[in-house]
Amino acid sequence: MTTRQNLASEVIHIVVSDIKKSTDAIMPVDISIPRVICDFVVLVICAIPMLIFQKWVKPYKRGFYCDDESIHYPYRPSTVTRYQLIAIGLTLPVLIIVLTEIYRAVRWERKCAQQFKKYQCGSVTIHRFIVRLYVFLGYFLLGVCFNQLLVDIAKYTIGRHRPHFLDVCKPNVGYANCPTDHKYIVDFNCTGTEKKLVHESQLSFYSGHASFSFYVAFYISLYLRARLYRPIFSRLVVPVIQFSLFLGAAFVSYSRVSDYKHHWSDVLVGVIFGSSTGIIVALWIAEVFKRREIPPAHDASCQFGLIPLDARNVTNIEEGVGVGIPVSSSSRPVIAARSIVVSSNSSAPTPAGGADGHIPSNGDKSARSASYIHNEDPKTMVERF
Repeated sequence: MTTRQNLASEVIHIVVSDIKKSTDAIMPVDISIPRVICDFVVLVICAIPMLIFQKWVKPYKRGFYCDDESIHYPYRPSTVTRYQLIAIGLTLPVLIIVLTEIYRAVRWERKCAQQFKKYQCGSVTIHRFIVRLYVFLGYFLLGVCFNQLLVDIAKYTIGRHRPHFLDVCKPNVGYANCPTDHKYIVDFNCTGTEKKLVHESQLSFYSGHASFSFYVAFYISLYLRARLYRPIFSRLVVPVIQFSLFLGAAFVSYSRVSDYKHHWSDVLVGVIFGSSTGIIVALWIAEVFKRREIPPAHDASCQFGLIPLDARNVTNIEEGVGVGIPVSSSSRPVIAARSIVVSSNSSAPTPAGGADGHIPSNGDKSARSASYIHNEDPKTMVERF
């Protein structure tokens, strides 16, 4: 049994050494300047329609019932204006992403920089911090464009009246005197002097404030969960930040109803669309969980963001998930090999099934006692040593 244990340890040592060598030999990734230019061009193209909607497109002219109480509310200024929302909604996510990447680079990755990809543009080396900001901020801004385009298309094609429509528009028909025949009024002209407010009064569905707020909340929350997968300072820091984002988004959404800017259904649809956009962009476009960048477990100096190996069972360190492989408290590396067979009659490891592809029979106890078979129970694999 001792001989088998020594052979198994030798195999593991060889595999770990090969992994370390391959890691040290990571070639730098070349950043294509045409690709970067193309990214910016695409982002600008996505932003142009938003400008067109704001400057030149007129909303659909919808009729109204003069006795419709839902559009009889007085005009009130916004608790959170559009410019305040844009300033906070863009500045705060950028600040969070920058601080997160700085924290990772300074606190977690300083001792194991060799484990991560290196980037270069021509002969110039680009720090991975810059590349990460480019990726996560770029996808965030792309999602902002997607979200706003969905909002503008809905607003200008539906043309639903805001709750303060009559107070701002002051239509020449049905405002001063409401006919008793309950007629749907289509032929009317707004007599209000504030042209901008009149234009905005026809853009109720759906709420852009609610949509943007919840887009930011979901994108940044998922980003934080992916990039800061281990508690920083306290287990409460990241959850508090995530809850604060949703709290702010909820406040903005509620204020749109209390300020008579939107009907409650406009806000609800805005929350649904904004949340959906944030989730889709974060998970399937930015792929934040595929970009967690957790270092391999075999390097003792690179256990940032992970519970030490001697304190938990870890097999898939890329996902941060343990499956019950017991790990000793010693410094010896432990790895779950994909397919290795160690025979007491041989001095070197051979692939599963032997050199000739023959799988050892049940009677071959010496080969079977030290075998790793893919998809086999990890506990069984370790116990055989």
